[in-house]
Amino acid sequence: MISKPILTSGIRPTGDVHIGNYIGAMRDIINLQETTDAHFFIVDIHSLTTHSDETSLAKRTIDAAKLYVAAGLDPHKATFYTQSVIAAEITELATYLGMVMPLGELLRCPTFKEKAKKHPDHVHYGLAGYPVLMAADILIHKGELVPVGEDQLVHLEMARAIVRRFSAHYGPLFPEPKPVENQSARVPSLTGEGIMSKSDGKGTTISLKDPKEVIEQKVKRAYSDPLRTHKVKPGHPTRTGCNVFHLHEYFSEPEEQQSIQTGCQTAEIGCVACKQMLAASIERTVVPIRQTYEQLTDADIHDLLLMGKEKAKVSAQQTIQEVREAIGFYMY
Repeated sequence: MISKPILTSGIRPTGDVHIGNYIGAMRDIINLQETTDAHFFIVDIHSLTTHSDETSLAKRTIDAAKLYVAAGLDPHKATFYTQSVIAAEITELATYLGMVMPLGELLRCPTFKEKAKKHPDHVHYGLAGYPVLMAADILIHKGELVPVGEDQLVHLEMARAIVRRFSAHYGPLFPEPKPVENQSARVPSLTGEGIMSKSDGKGTTISLKDPKEVIEQKVKRAYSDPLRTHKVKPGHPTRTGCNVFHLHEYFSEPEEQQSIQTGCQTAEIGCVACKQMLAASIERTVVPIRQTYEQLTDADIHDLLLMGKEKAKVSAQQTIQEVREAIGFYMY
């Protein structure tokens, strides 16, 4: 029997996930559970680098887990757990990996330099050592594949460098993890300025938890075709000509897109009707996730995470045992 490649992927502890996140990455990452030995973990330890205190970490962790399960993550197919439940193994491995990682490379990391410049009062060891802890997250299960965005590619390359250095000292215990190629969709903001991002404010995004009425209200205010000032005028239904039509490309069926494009170009469909159809299409995408999210209880999530914890522990402890032997510790 051919074994599946081992995949590791971290999940931020937040339940504030919008449709841009879902279409752009979340959906594709979850689907990888079908073709890989997937390990999905909520990065509750990593989240401490920002010390967000909007809501409790435990609540945000449960909320994130609930939303990912609602979106299709199957804890019976993938190992699903929180980073902190194998903190002993991860931090031990990070300590050993840190012994082969030059400090200068960590301090020259573009992400560290950017955050240190932006938040000079919050520069700490955890921030500088983030890439080492990330490497430990991956290598604790001997991860071979890692889905990463552009902002994380440099960290993955550092993890690969750590593997090479560790192997040079102690032998080839770990594979060099490879990035999963993902043509991330860049879902536009409702304002038409850049991609959808929660940092721009809630009015620019649509949450996976937004009810139908809220979706309709937000889409109604969405920026559309600036050159179409009256319904009787033909519109410009292209990615660059109309932000609303651009959104249709991600949420409406091809036949409906064609109908809207023709109707807009012939002035048979106005912007109000076009937005109503977009809201309906987004609702069709969101409703099964929202309904499942609302049905899941904290107790349900606790049981699913507990199941994943047991599997993650076995894998992590096995790796640590092999690492100790490779290093040459006196075992007793």
